[in-house]
Amino acid sequence: RSAIGYLLSGTKPVTPAQIGQDVHALADSGVDVGVDAPELDPGSSLPRATRLKPREALPALTIAPPYEARFDRLWSISSYSALVRDVGRTLQAGSVGVPLRVLRDDEPSETDAGAAELRRPADVPWHRFPRGAFAGNFLHGLLEWLAGEGFALDDSASLQQALIGRCERQGWGHRADDVSEWLRRVCATPIPALGAPLAGLAGVLPEMEFWFPSDGLRARGVDELCRQQVLPGRPRPELPERALRGMLMGFADLVFEHGGRYWVLDYKSNVLGARDADYTQAAMEGAMLEHRYDVQAALYLLALHRLLRLRLGAAYAPTRHLGGAVYFFLRGVHSASAGCFHLPPPMGLIDGLEAMLTPSPGSAGVAA
Repeated sequence: RSAIGYLLSGTKPVTPAQIGQDVHALADSGVDVGVDAPELDPGSSLPRATRLKPREALPALTIAPPYEARFDRLWSISSYSALVRDVGRTLQAGSVGVPLRVLRDDEPSETDAGAAELRRPADVPWHRFPRGAFAGNFLHGLLEWLAGEGFALDDSASLQQALIGRCERQGWGHRADDVSEWLRRVCATPIPALGAPLAGLAGVLPEMEFWFPSDGLRARGVDELCRQQVLPGRPRPELPERALRGMLMGFADLVFEHGGRYWVLDYKSNVLGARDADYTQAAMEGAMLEHRYDVQAALYLLALHRLLRLRLGAAYAPTRHLGGAVYFFLRGVHSASAGCFHLPPPMGLIDGLEAMLTPSPGSAGVAA
């Protein structure tokens, strides 16, 4: 039952004597194997631990064989982030360029130009909460956890206490009351496109992972398709020219079913203004285009479309089953829009992306 036992005798049960015979046979076969009889403990048939013998000289190493393998150096695992990485600093509107931040994070830093107004937010939790990727990741993690709890934060004292504990363990204990009040409102506020809050959704799947095979998907082609199908005619940063060959993957914050239709939802902690009234439809549309969330929504909807086609089979009808994408700008939860931007499923966009991607053999793509 040892490694050497399996090596010498396979999985068949053998006796120690048979093992000994195998070892001696191996030593006599001409390979460089030495055999020493073990020392036995006095009054016992068990051997003592074998002492390591010092070596005067190590055996010579064999010459390494030449490496002749070949592989595709252009093959990679990419994502939405890879498509929008290093996107241009200006929106091209005719010959006029509109200055933009480099799109690396959803949130501006505290030192960004033009942030002076944002330093004086309304005195409510969702506006005074810190900005930045660290804060955004913290909020995303809490909402992923709450999805597993049915978003029942407003009705459960024990869940509220557990939330405070999570804040304290992650270094946000000084903001625990604000986080609790904010997320209770997020979970209980009806989403306009649904007429129901997160807490009213029956079937939810947080962090749905998906993978697409991609044989040279070109970013410019995706860019052109999104410009035609999502808020057409509106300026937005150009995607840099790049071809994605290999696998395209991602994680959708939340996939859910409501009223017989399936939706994808993404949480955003972006600051669009210092007051609730700043979270208008126009402001959210501007953020969608500035950060190229139209590209992200297209990939997420394609993943959901492929999953539904695979699971529902011939019964799947996109116009009946696909609800679209909701972008939940969390800091606008108390605004007239509830901070929710709804993108109906643009089937021209989905079909166009489908044509650009090479499907895996015998499958409509891989999704959780």
